[in-house]
Amino acid sequence: MSEFENENEYYTPPQPTESGNTEPPAEENTTYHFSYKRPEEPAYSASQQSNYYTPPFSNETEKAYSDPQPNAYSAQYQQETAHGASVNGEPVDPAPKKKNKTVTVLVSAFVACLIFAVVGLFASMGSNDPVIPPEEGSTNTTQQVQIQQPNTPSSTNSDGSLSVKGVTDKCINSCVGITVYTQQTSYSNFFGYGSGSQGNSEEVKSGEGSGVLMLEANGRTYVMTCAHVISDGTSFVVTLNDKTEYKATLVGYDAQTDIGVLAINATGLQIAEFGDSDKAAQGEQVVAIGCPGGLRFLNSTAVGFISALGRPVSPIGYNMECIQVDAAINPGNSGGALFNMYGQVIGITSSKIAATDYEGMGFAVPSNTAVNTANSLIRVGYVEGRAMIGITYKAITTYSNSDAIINALAQLGYENAYGTMVINTIREESDLSTKDVKAYDMIVAINGKTLTSTDIVTSALSNSKPGDTVKLTMARIQNNQIDTFEIECKLIENKGN
Repeated sequence: MSEFENENEYYTPPQPTESGNTEPPAEENTTYHFSYKRPEEPAYSASQQSNYYTPPFSNETEKAYSDPQPNAYSAQYQQETAHGASVNGEPVDPAPKKKNKTVTVLVSAFVACLIFAVVGLFASMGSNDPVIPPEEGSTNTTQQVQIQQPNTPSSTNSDGSLSVKGVTDKCINSCVGITVYTQQTSYSNFFGYGSGSQGNSEEVKSGEGSGVLMLEANGRTYVMTCAHVISDGTSFVVTLNDKTEYKATLVGYDAQTDIGVLAINATGLQIAEFGDSDKAAQGEQVVAIGCPGGLRFLNSTAVGFISALGRPVSPIGYNMECIQVDAAINPGNSGGALFNMYGQVIGITSSKIAATDYEGMGFAVPSNTAVNTANSLIRVGYVEGRAMIGITYKAITTYSNSDAIINALAQLGYENAYGTMVINTIREESDLSTKDVKAYDMIVAINGKTLTSTDIVTSALSNSKPGDTVKLTMARIQNNQIDTFEIECKLIENKGN
């Protein structure tokens, strides 16, 4: 919040100067503009009644000669001779007295003004229109300001692409807001002890995000969004651009691509058109529509350019190649659509770099990846063709003695193995169930690459398919020392369960 200075200043009375005049105090670096003040108006002193300096006079005669009037000497001469003055010793007769023309002129002017006033009074009495005198200082003019009608913005460009307005008009009704609710349980007793230990469950609003209408099928409309928007929710509400609300059901989500799908019981809505993200180009203009800050800013339009393509971003567990844009992406935009200038969805806004030193660095999941993931979630409930090892695990850093183990692995040649996976359980269908692998064994490398983070395994699996074989480097603690060994593991399909 901005801080404003108090505009009220204390009044400082005029201070007497050395000459005795009272003048306002001078301020440093201040330019004063003096203006003429009529004599009848009050002033601080006589010196303030004029901008001109008037010197003091010693006597009336000096003042008369100093008065800047035409023929001042002649006037003084006439005054002296009128009282018997002489020239060269001889008396001079007084000048003949002139009639006082000033009085005559003033009387004539007064009579003329009186006549005009009477005539004006009778003229105004014969008119139906009231005479409203103009305010002092106003200037009458026949010219007046006119409101101009704006030109209608064009929706298309000369090359057939749409303007920003054209994209907004075409696509905004395909964009929606999403409200997420989460089940919470409240207990009437400390940690559930005593009566009422079962508690009372209720749903509370836990988040808001954006989405886009992607498909109408089977009497329902499917909404694409981000997995991180809906993954923790138990119920959902979809808000259309016209503020109509629908309860939504969860179809599925995939954390690896950060894509999720909801469904609402509605048809006849405006479904978005999806474009080929492989055809996107760096420097291409794009439009993002979403809900920055939540539904109070429902379907706000942001404009920018594609800054780069194929940027490796790992906010969701592994490096996924994303579209980098400089359009304004804020919390609440997640799951919203990124449109090209033909009104086609080429990305789903997912994340941004939120740091003091960064500005205008947002990222979107490419539409080709998003569509393939969403179609698979709708069809079978999981992403088909996704490979996995078939284990559950804990990160080595969750153990109290992790530093000692990581240092021991470094002595064996596995530097900074902070992504080491400690096996918890092995699925029956996993290939590891037939190998010499058991709980608490550790995976320290995959295909010869040390696990400095778990993203390395996730990335390796994303580039593989079920049936492929990977080489795992295992470590086992026994007899107070760490032994390592390598095994080959055939990958199985990840069905999301």
